[in-house]
This record gives sequence, structure tokens and C-alpha cells, in this order.
Amino acid sequence: MPQALQIETDGSVETFALPDDRTTRDQSLKARLSGTPDPGYYHRRATMWVHDNGHREQFQGNLVATALACAWRGLDITYDATYFLPGRVVVTCNEADLDLAPELIEEVHAVAAAVRKLLTGGAPVAWGDVVAVSGTARQQAG
Repeated sequence: MPQALQIETDGSVETFALPDDRTTRDQSLKARLSGTPDPGYYHRRATMWVHDNGHREQFQGNLVATALACAWRGLDITYDATYFLPGRVVVTCNEADLDLAPELIEEVHAVAAAVRKLLTGGAPVAWGDVVAVSGTARQQAG
């Protein structure tokens, strides 16, 4: 069973196994996202899945997942902090039958920890600071 990660809007990260069967895997993603999965490609070896209608349904922005996408792309994807990946995000390997690479799992956890620490530090934080700390955390993890 391929290993995947689920990033919650509170910044927590959960590891779980995806079913081997493609149909069952698609159903599992749909259940985890509470809707039709929409893929995002921010890293050449990973896919970030979001609810396809999450923006329209006004899901809470997922700051950790968005920061991770920025770190993986090497640029701010938020259009001046106006666009964030919506709701729960699932990260899988681009190869459907494979686990995420250990270094990618490490990067996800490192970025999540760094962003949570920054956002819970008590001081006001600009989105640019979140992008910077996520990029640094990714580099240090790899």
C-alpha cells in the first residue's frame, strides 16, 4: 500500500496508507478530502490533492500546505497572499503505486514544524516570512 501524507489546516501532518487498487484509492482520496480530488503539481515527484471546489465552498486556507507548495516551487504561489490551498491536503507520490520518497516526507514534516512554530510564536507574521521559513526548513531537511 502506497504511503501518503495528510496536512490539516491546523498544520498537523498524518501518515497513512493508500489502497493499492486505483478505484479504491480514488475513493479514499475523495473521502479524505470530502469531495472530488483535484491534483496540484508543485514538486516533480509529488502530487498535492485538494478538494476541487474548496475555494468556492470557502474552505479554510491551509497555510502549511501552501507554504510547502511555495518551498517546492521555489516561489510564492499565493498571488500576494490572496490564494491558499483550501482545506485538508493529501500528498502522494506522482507514481500511483509508490510511496513518497523518505526525503519528501522529511521535508513535509520539517516545513510543517517550522511554519507552526512561526505562526504560534505570538508576534505578527507576514506571509513572506512564512515562505522564507518554509524554504529554509525544506533545504535543511534535504
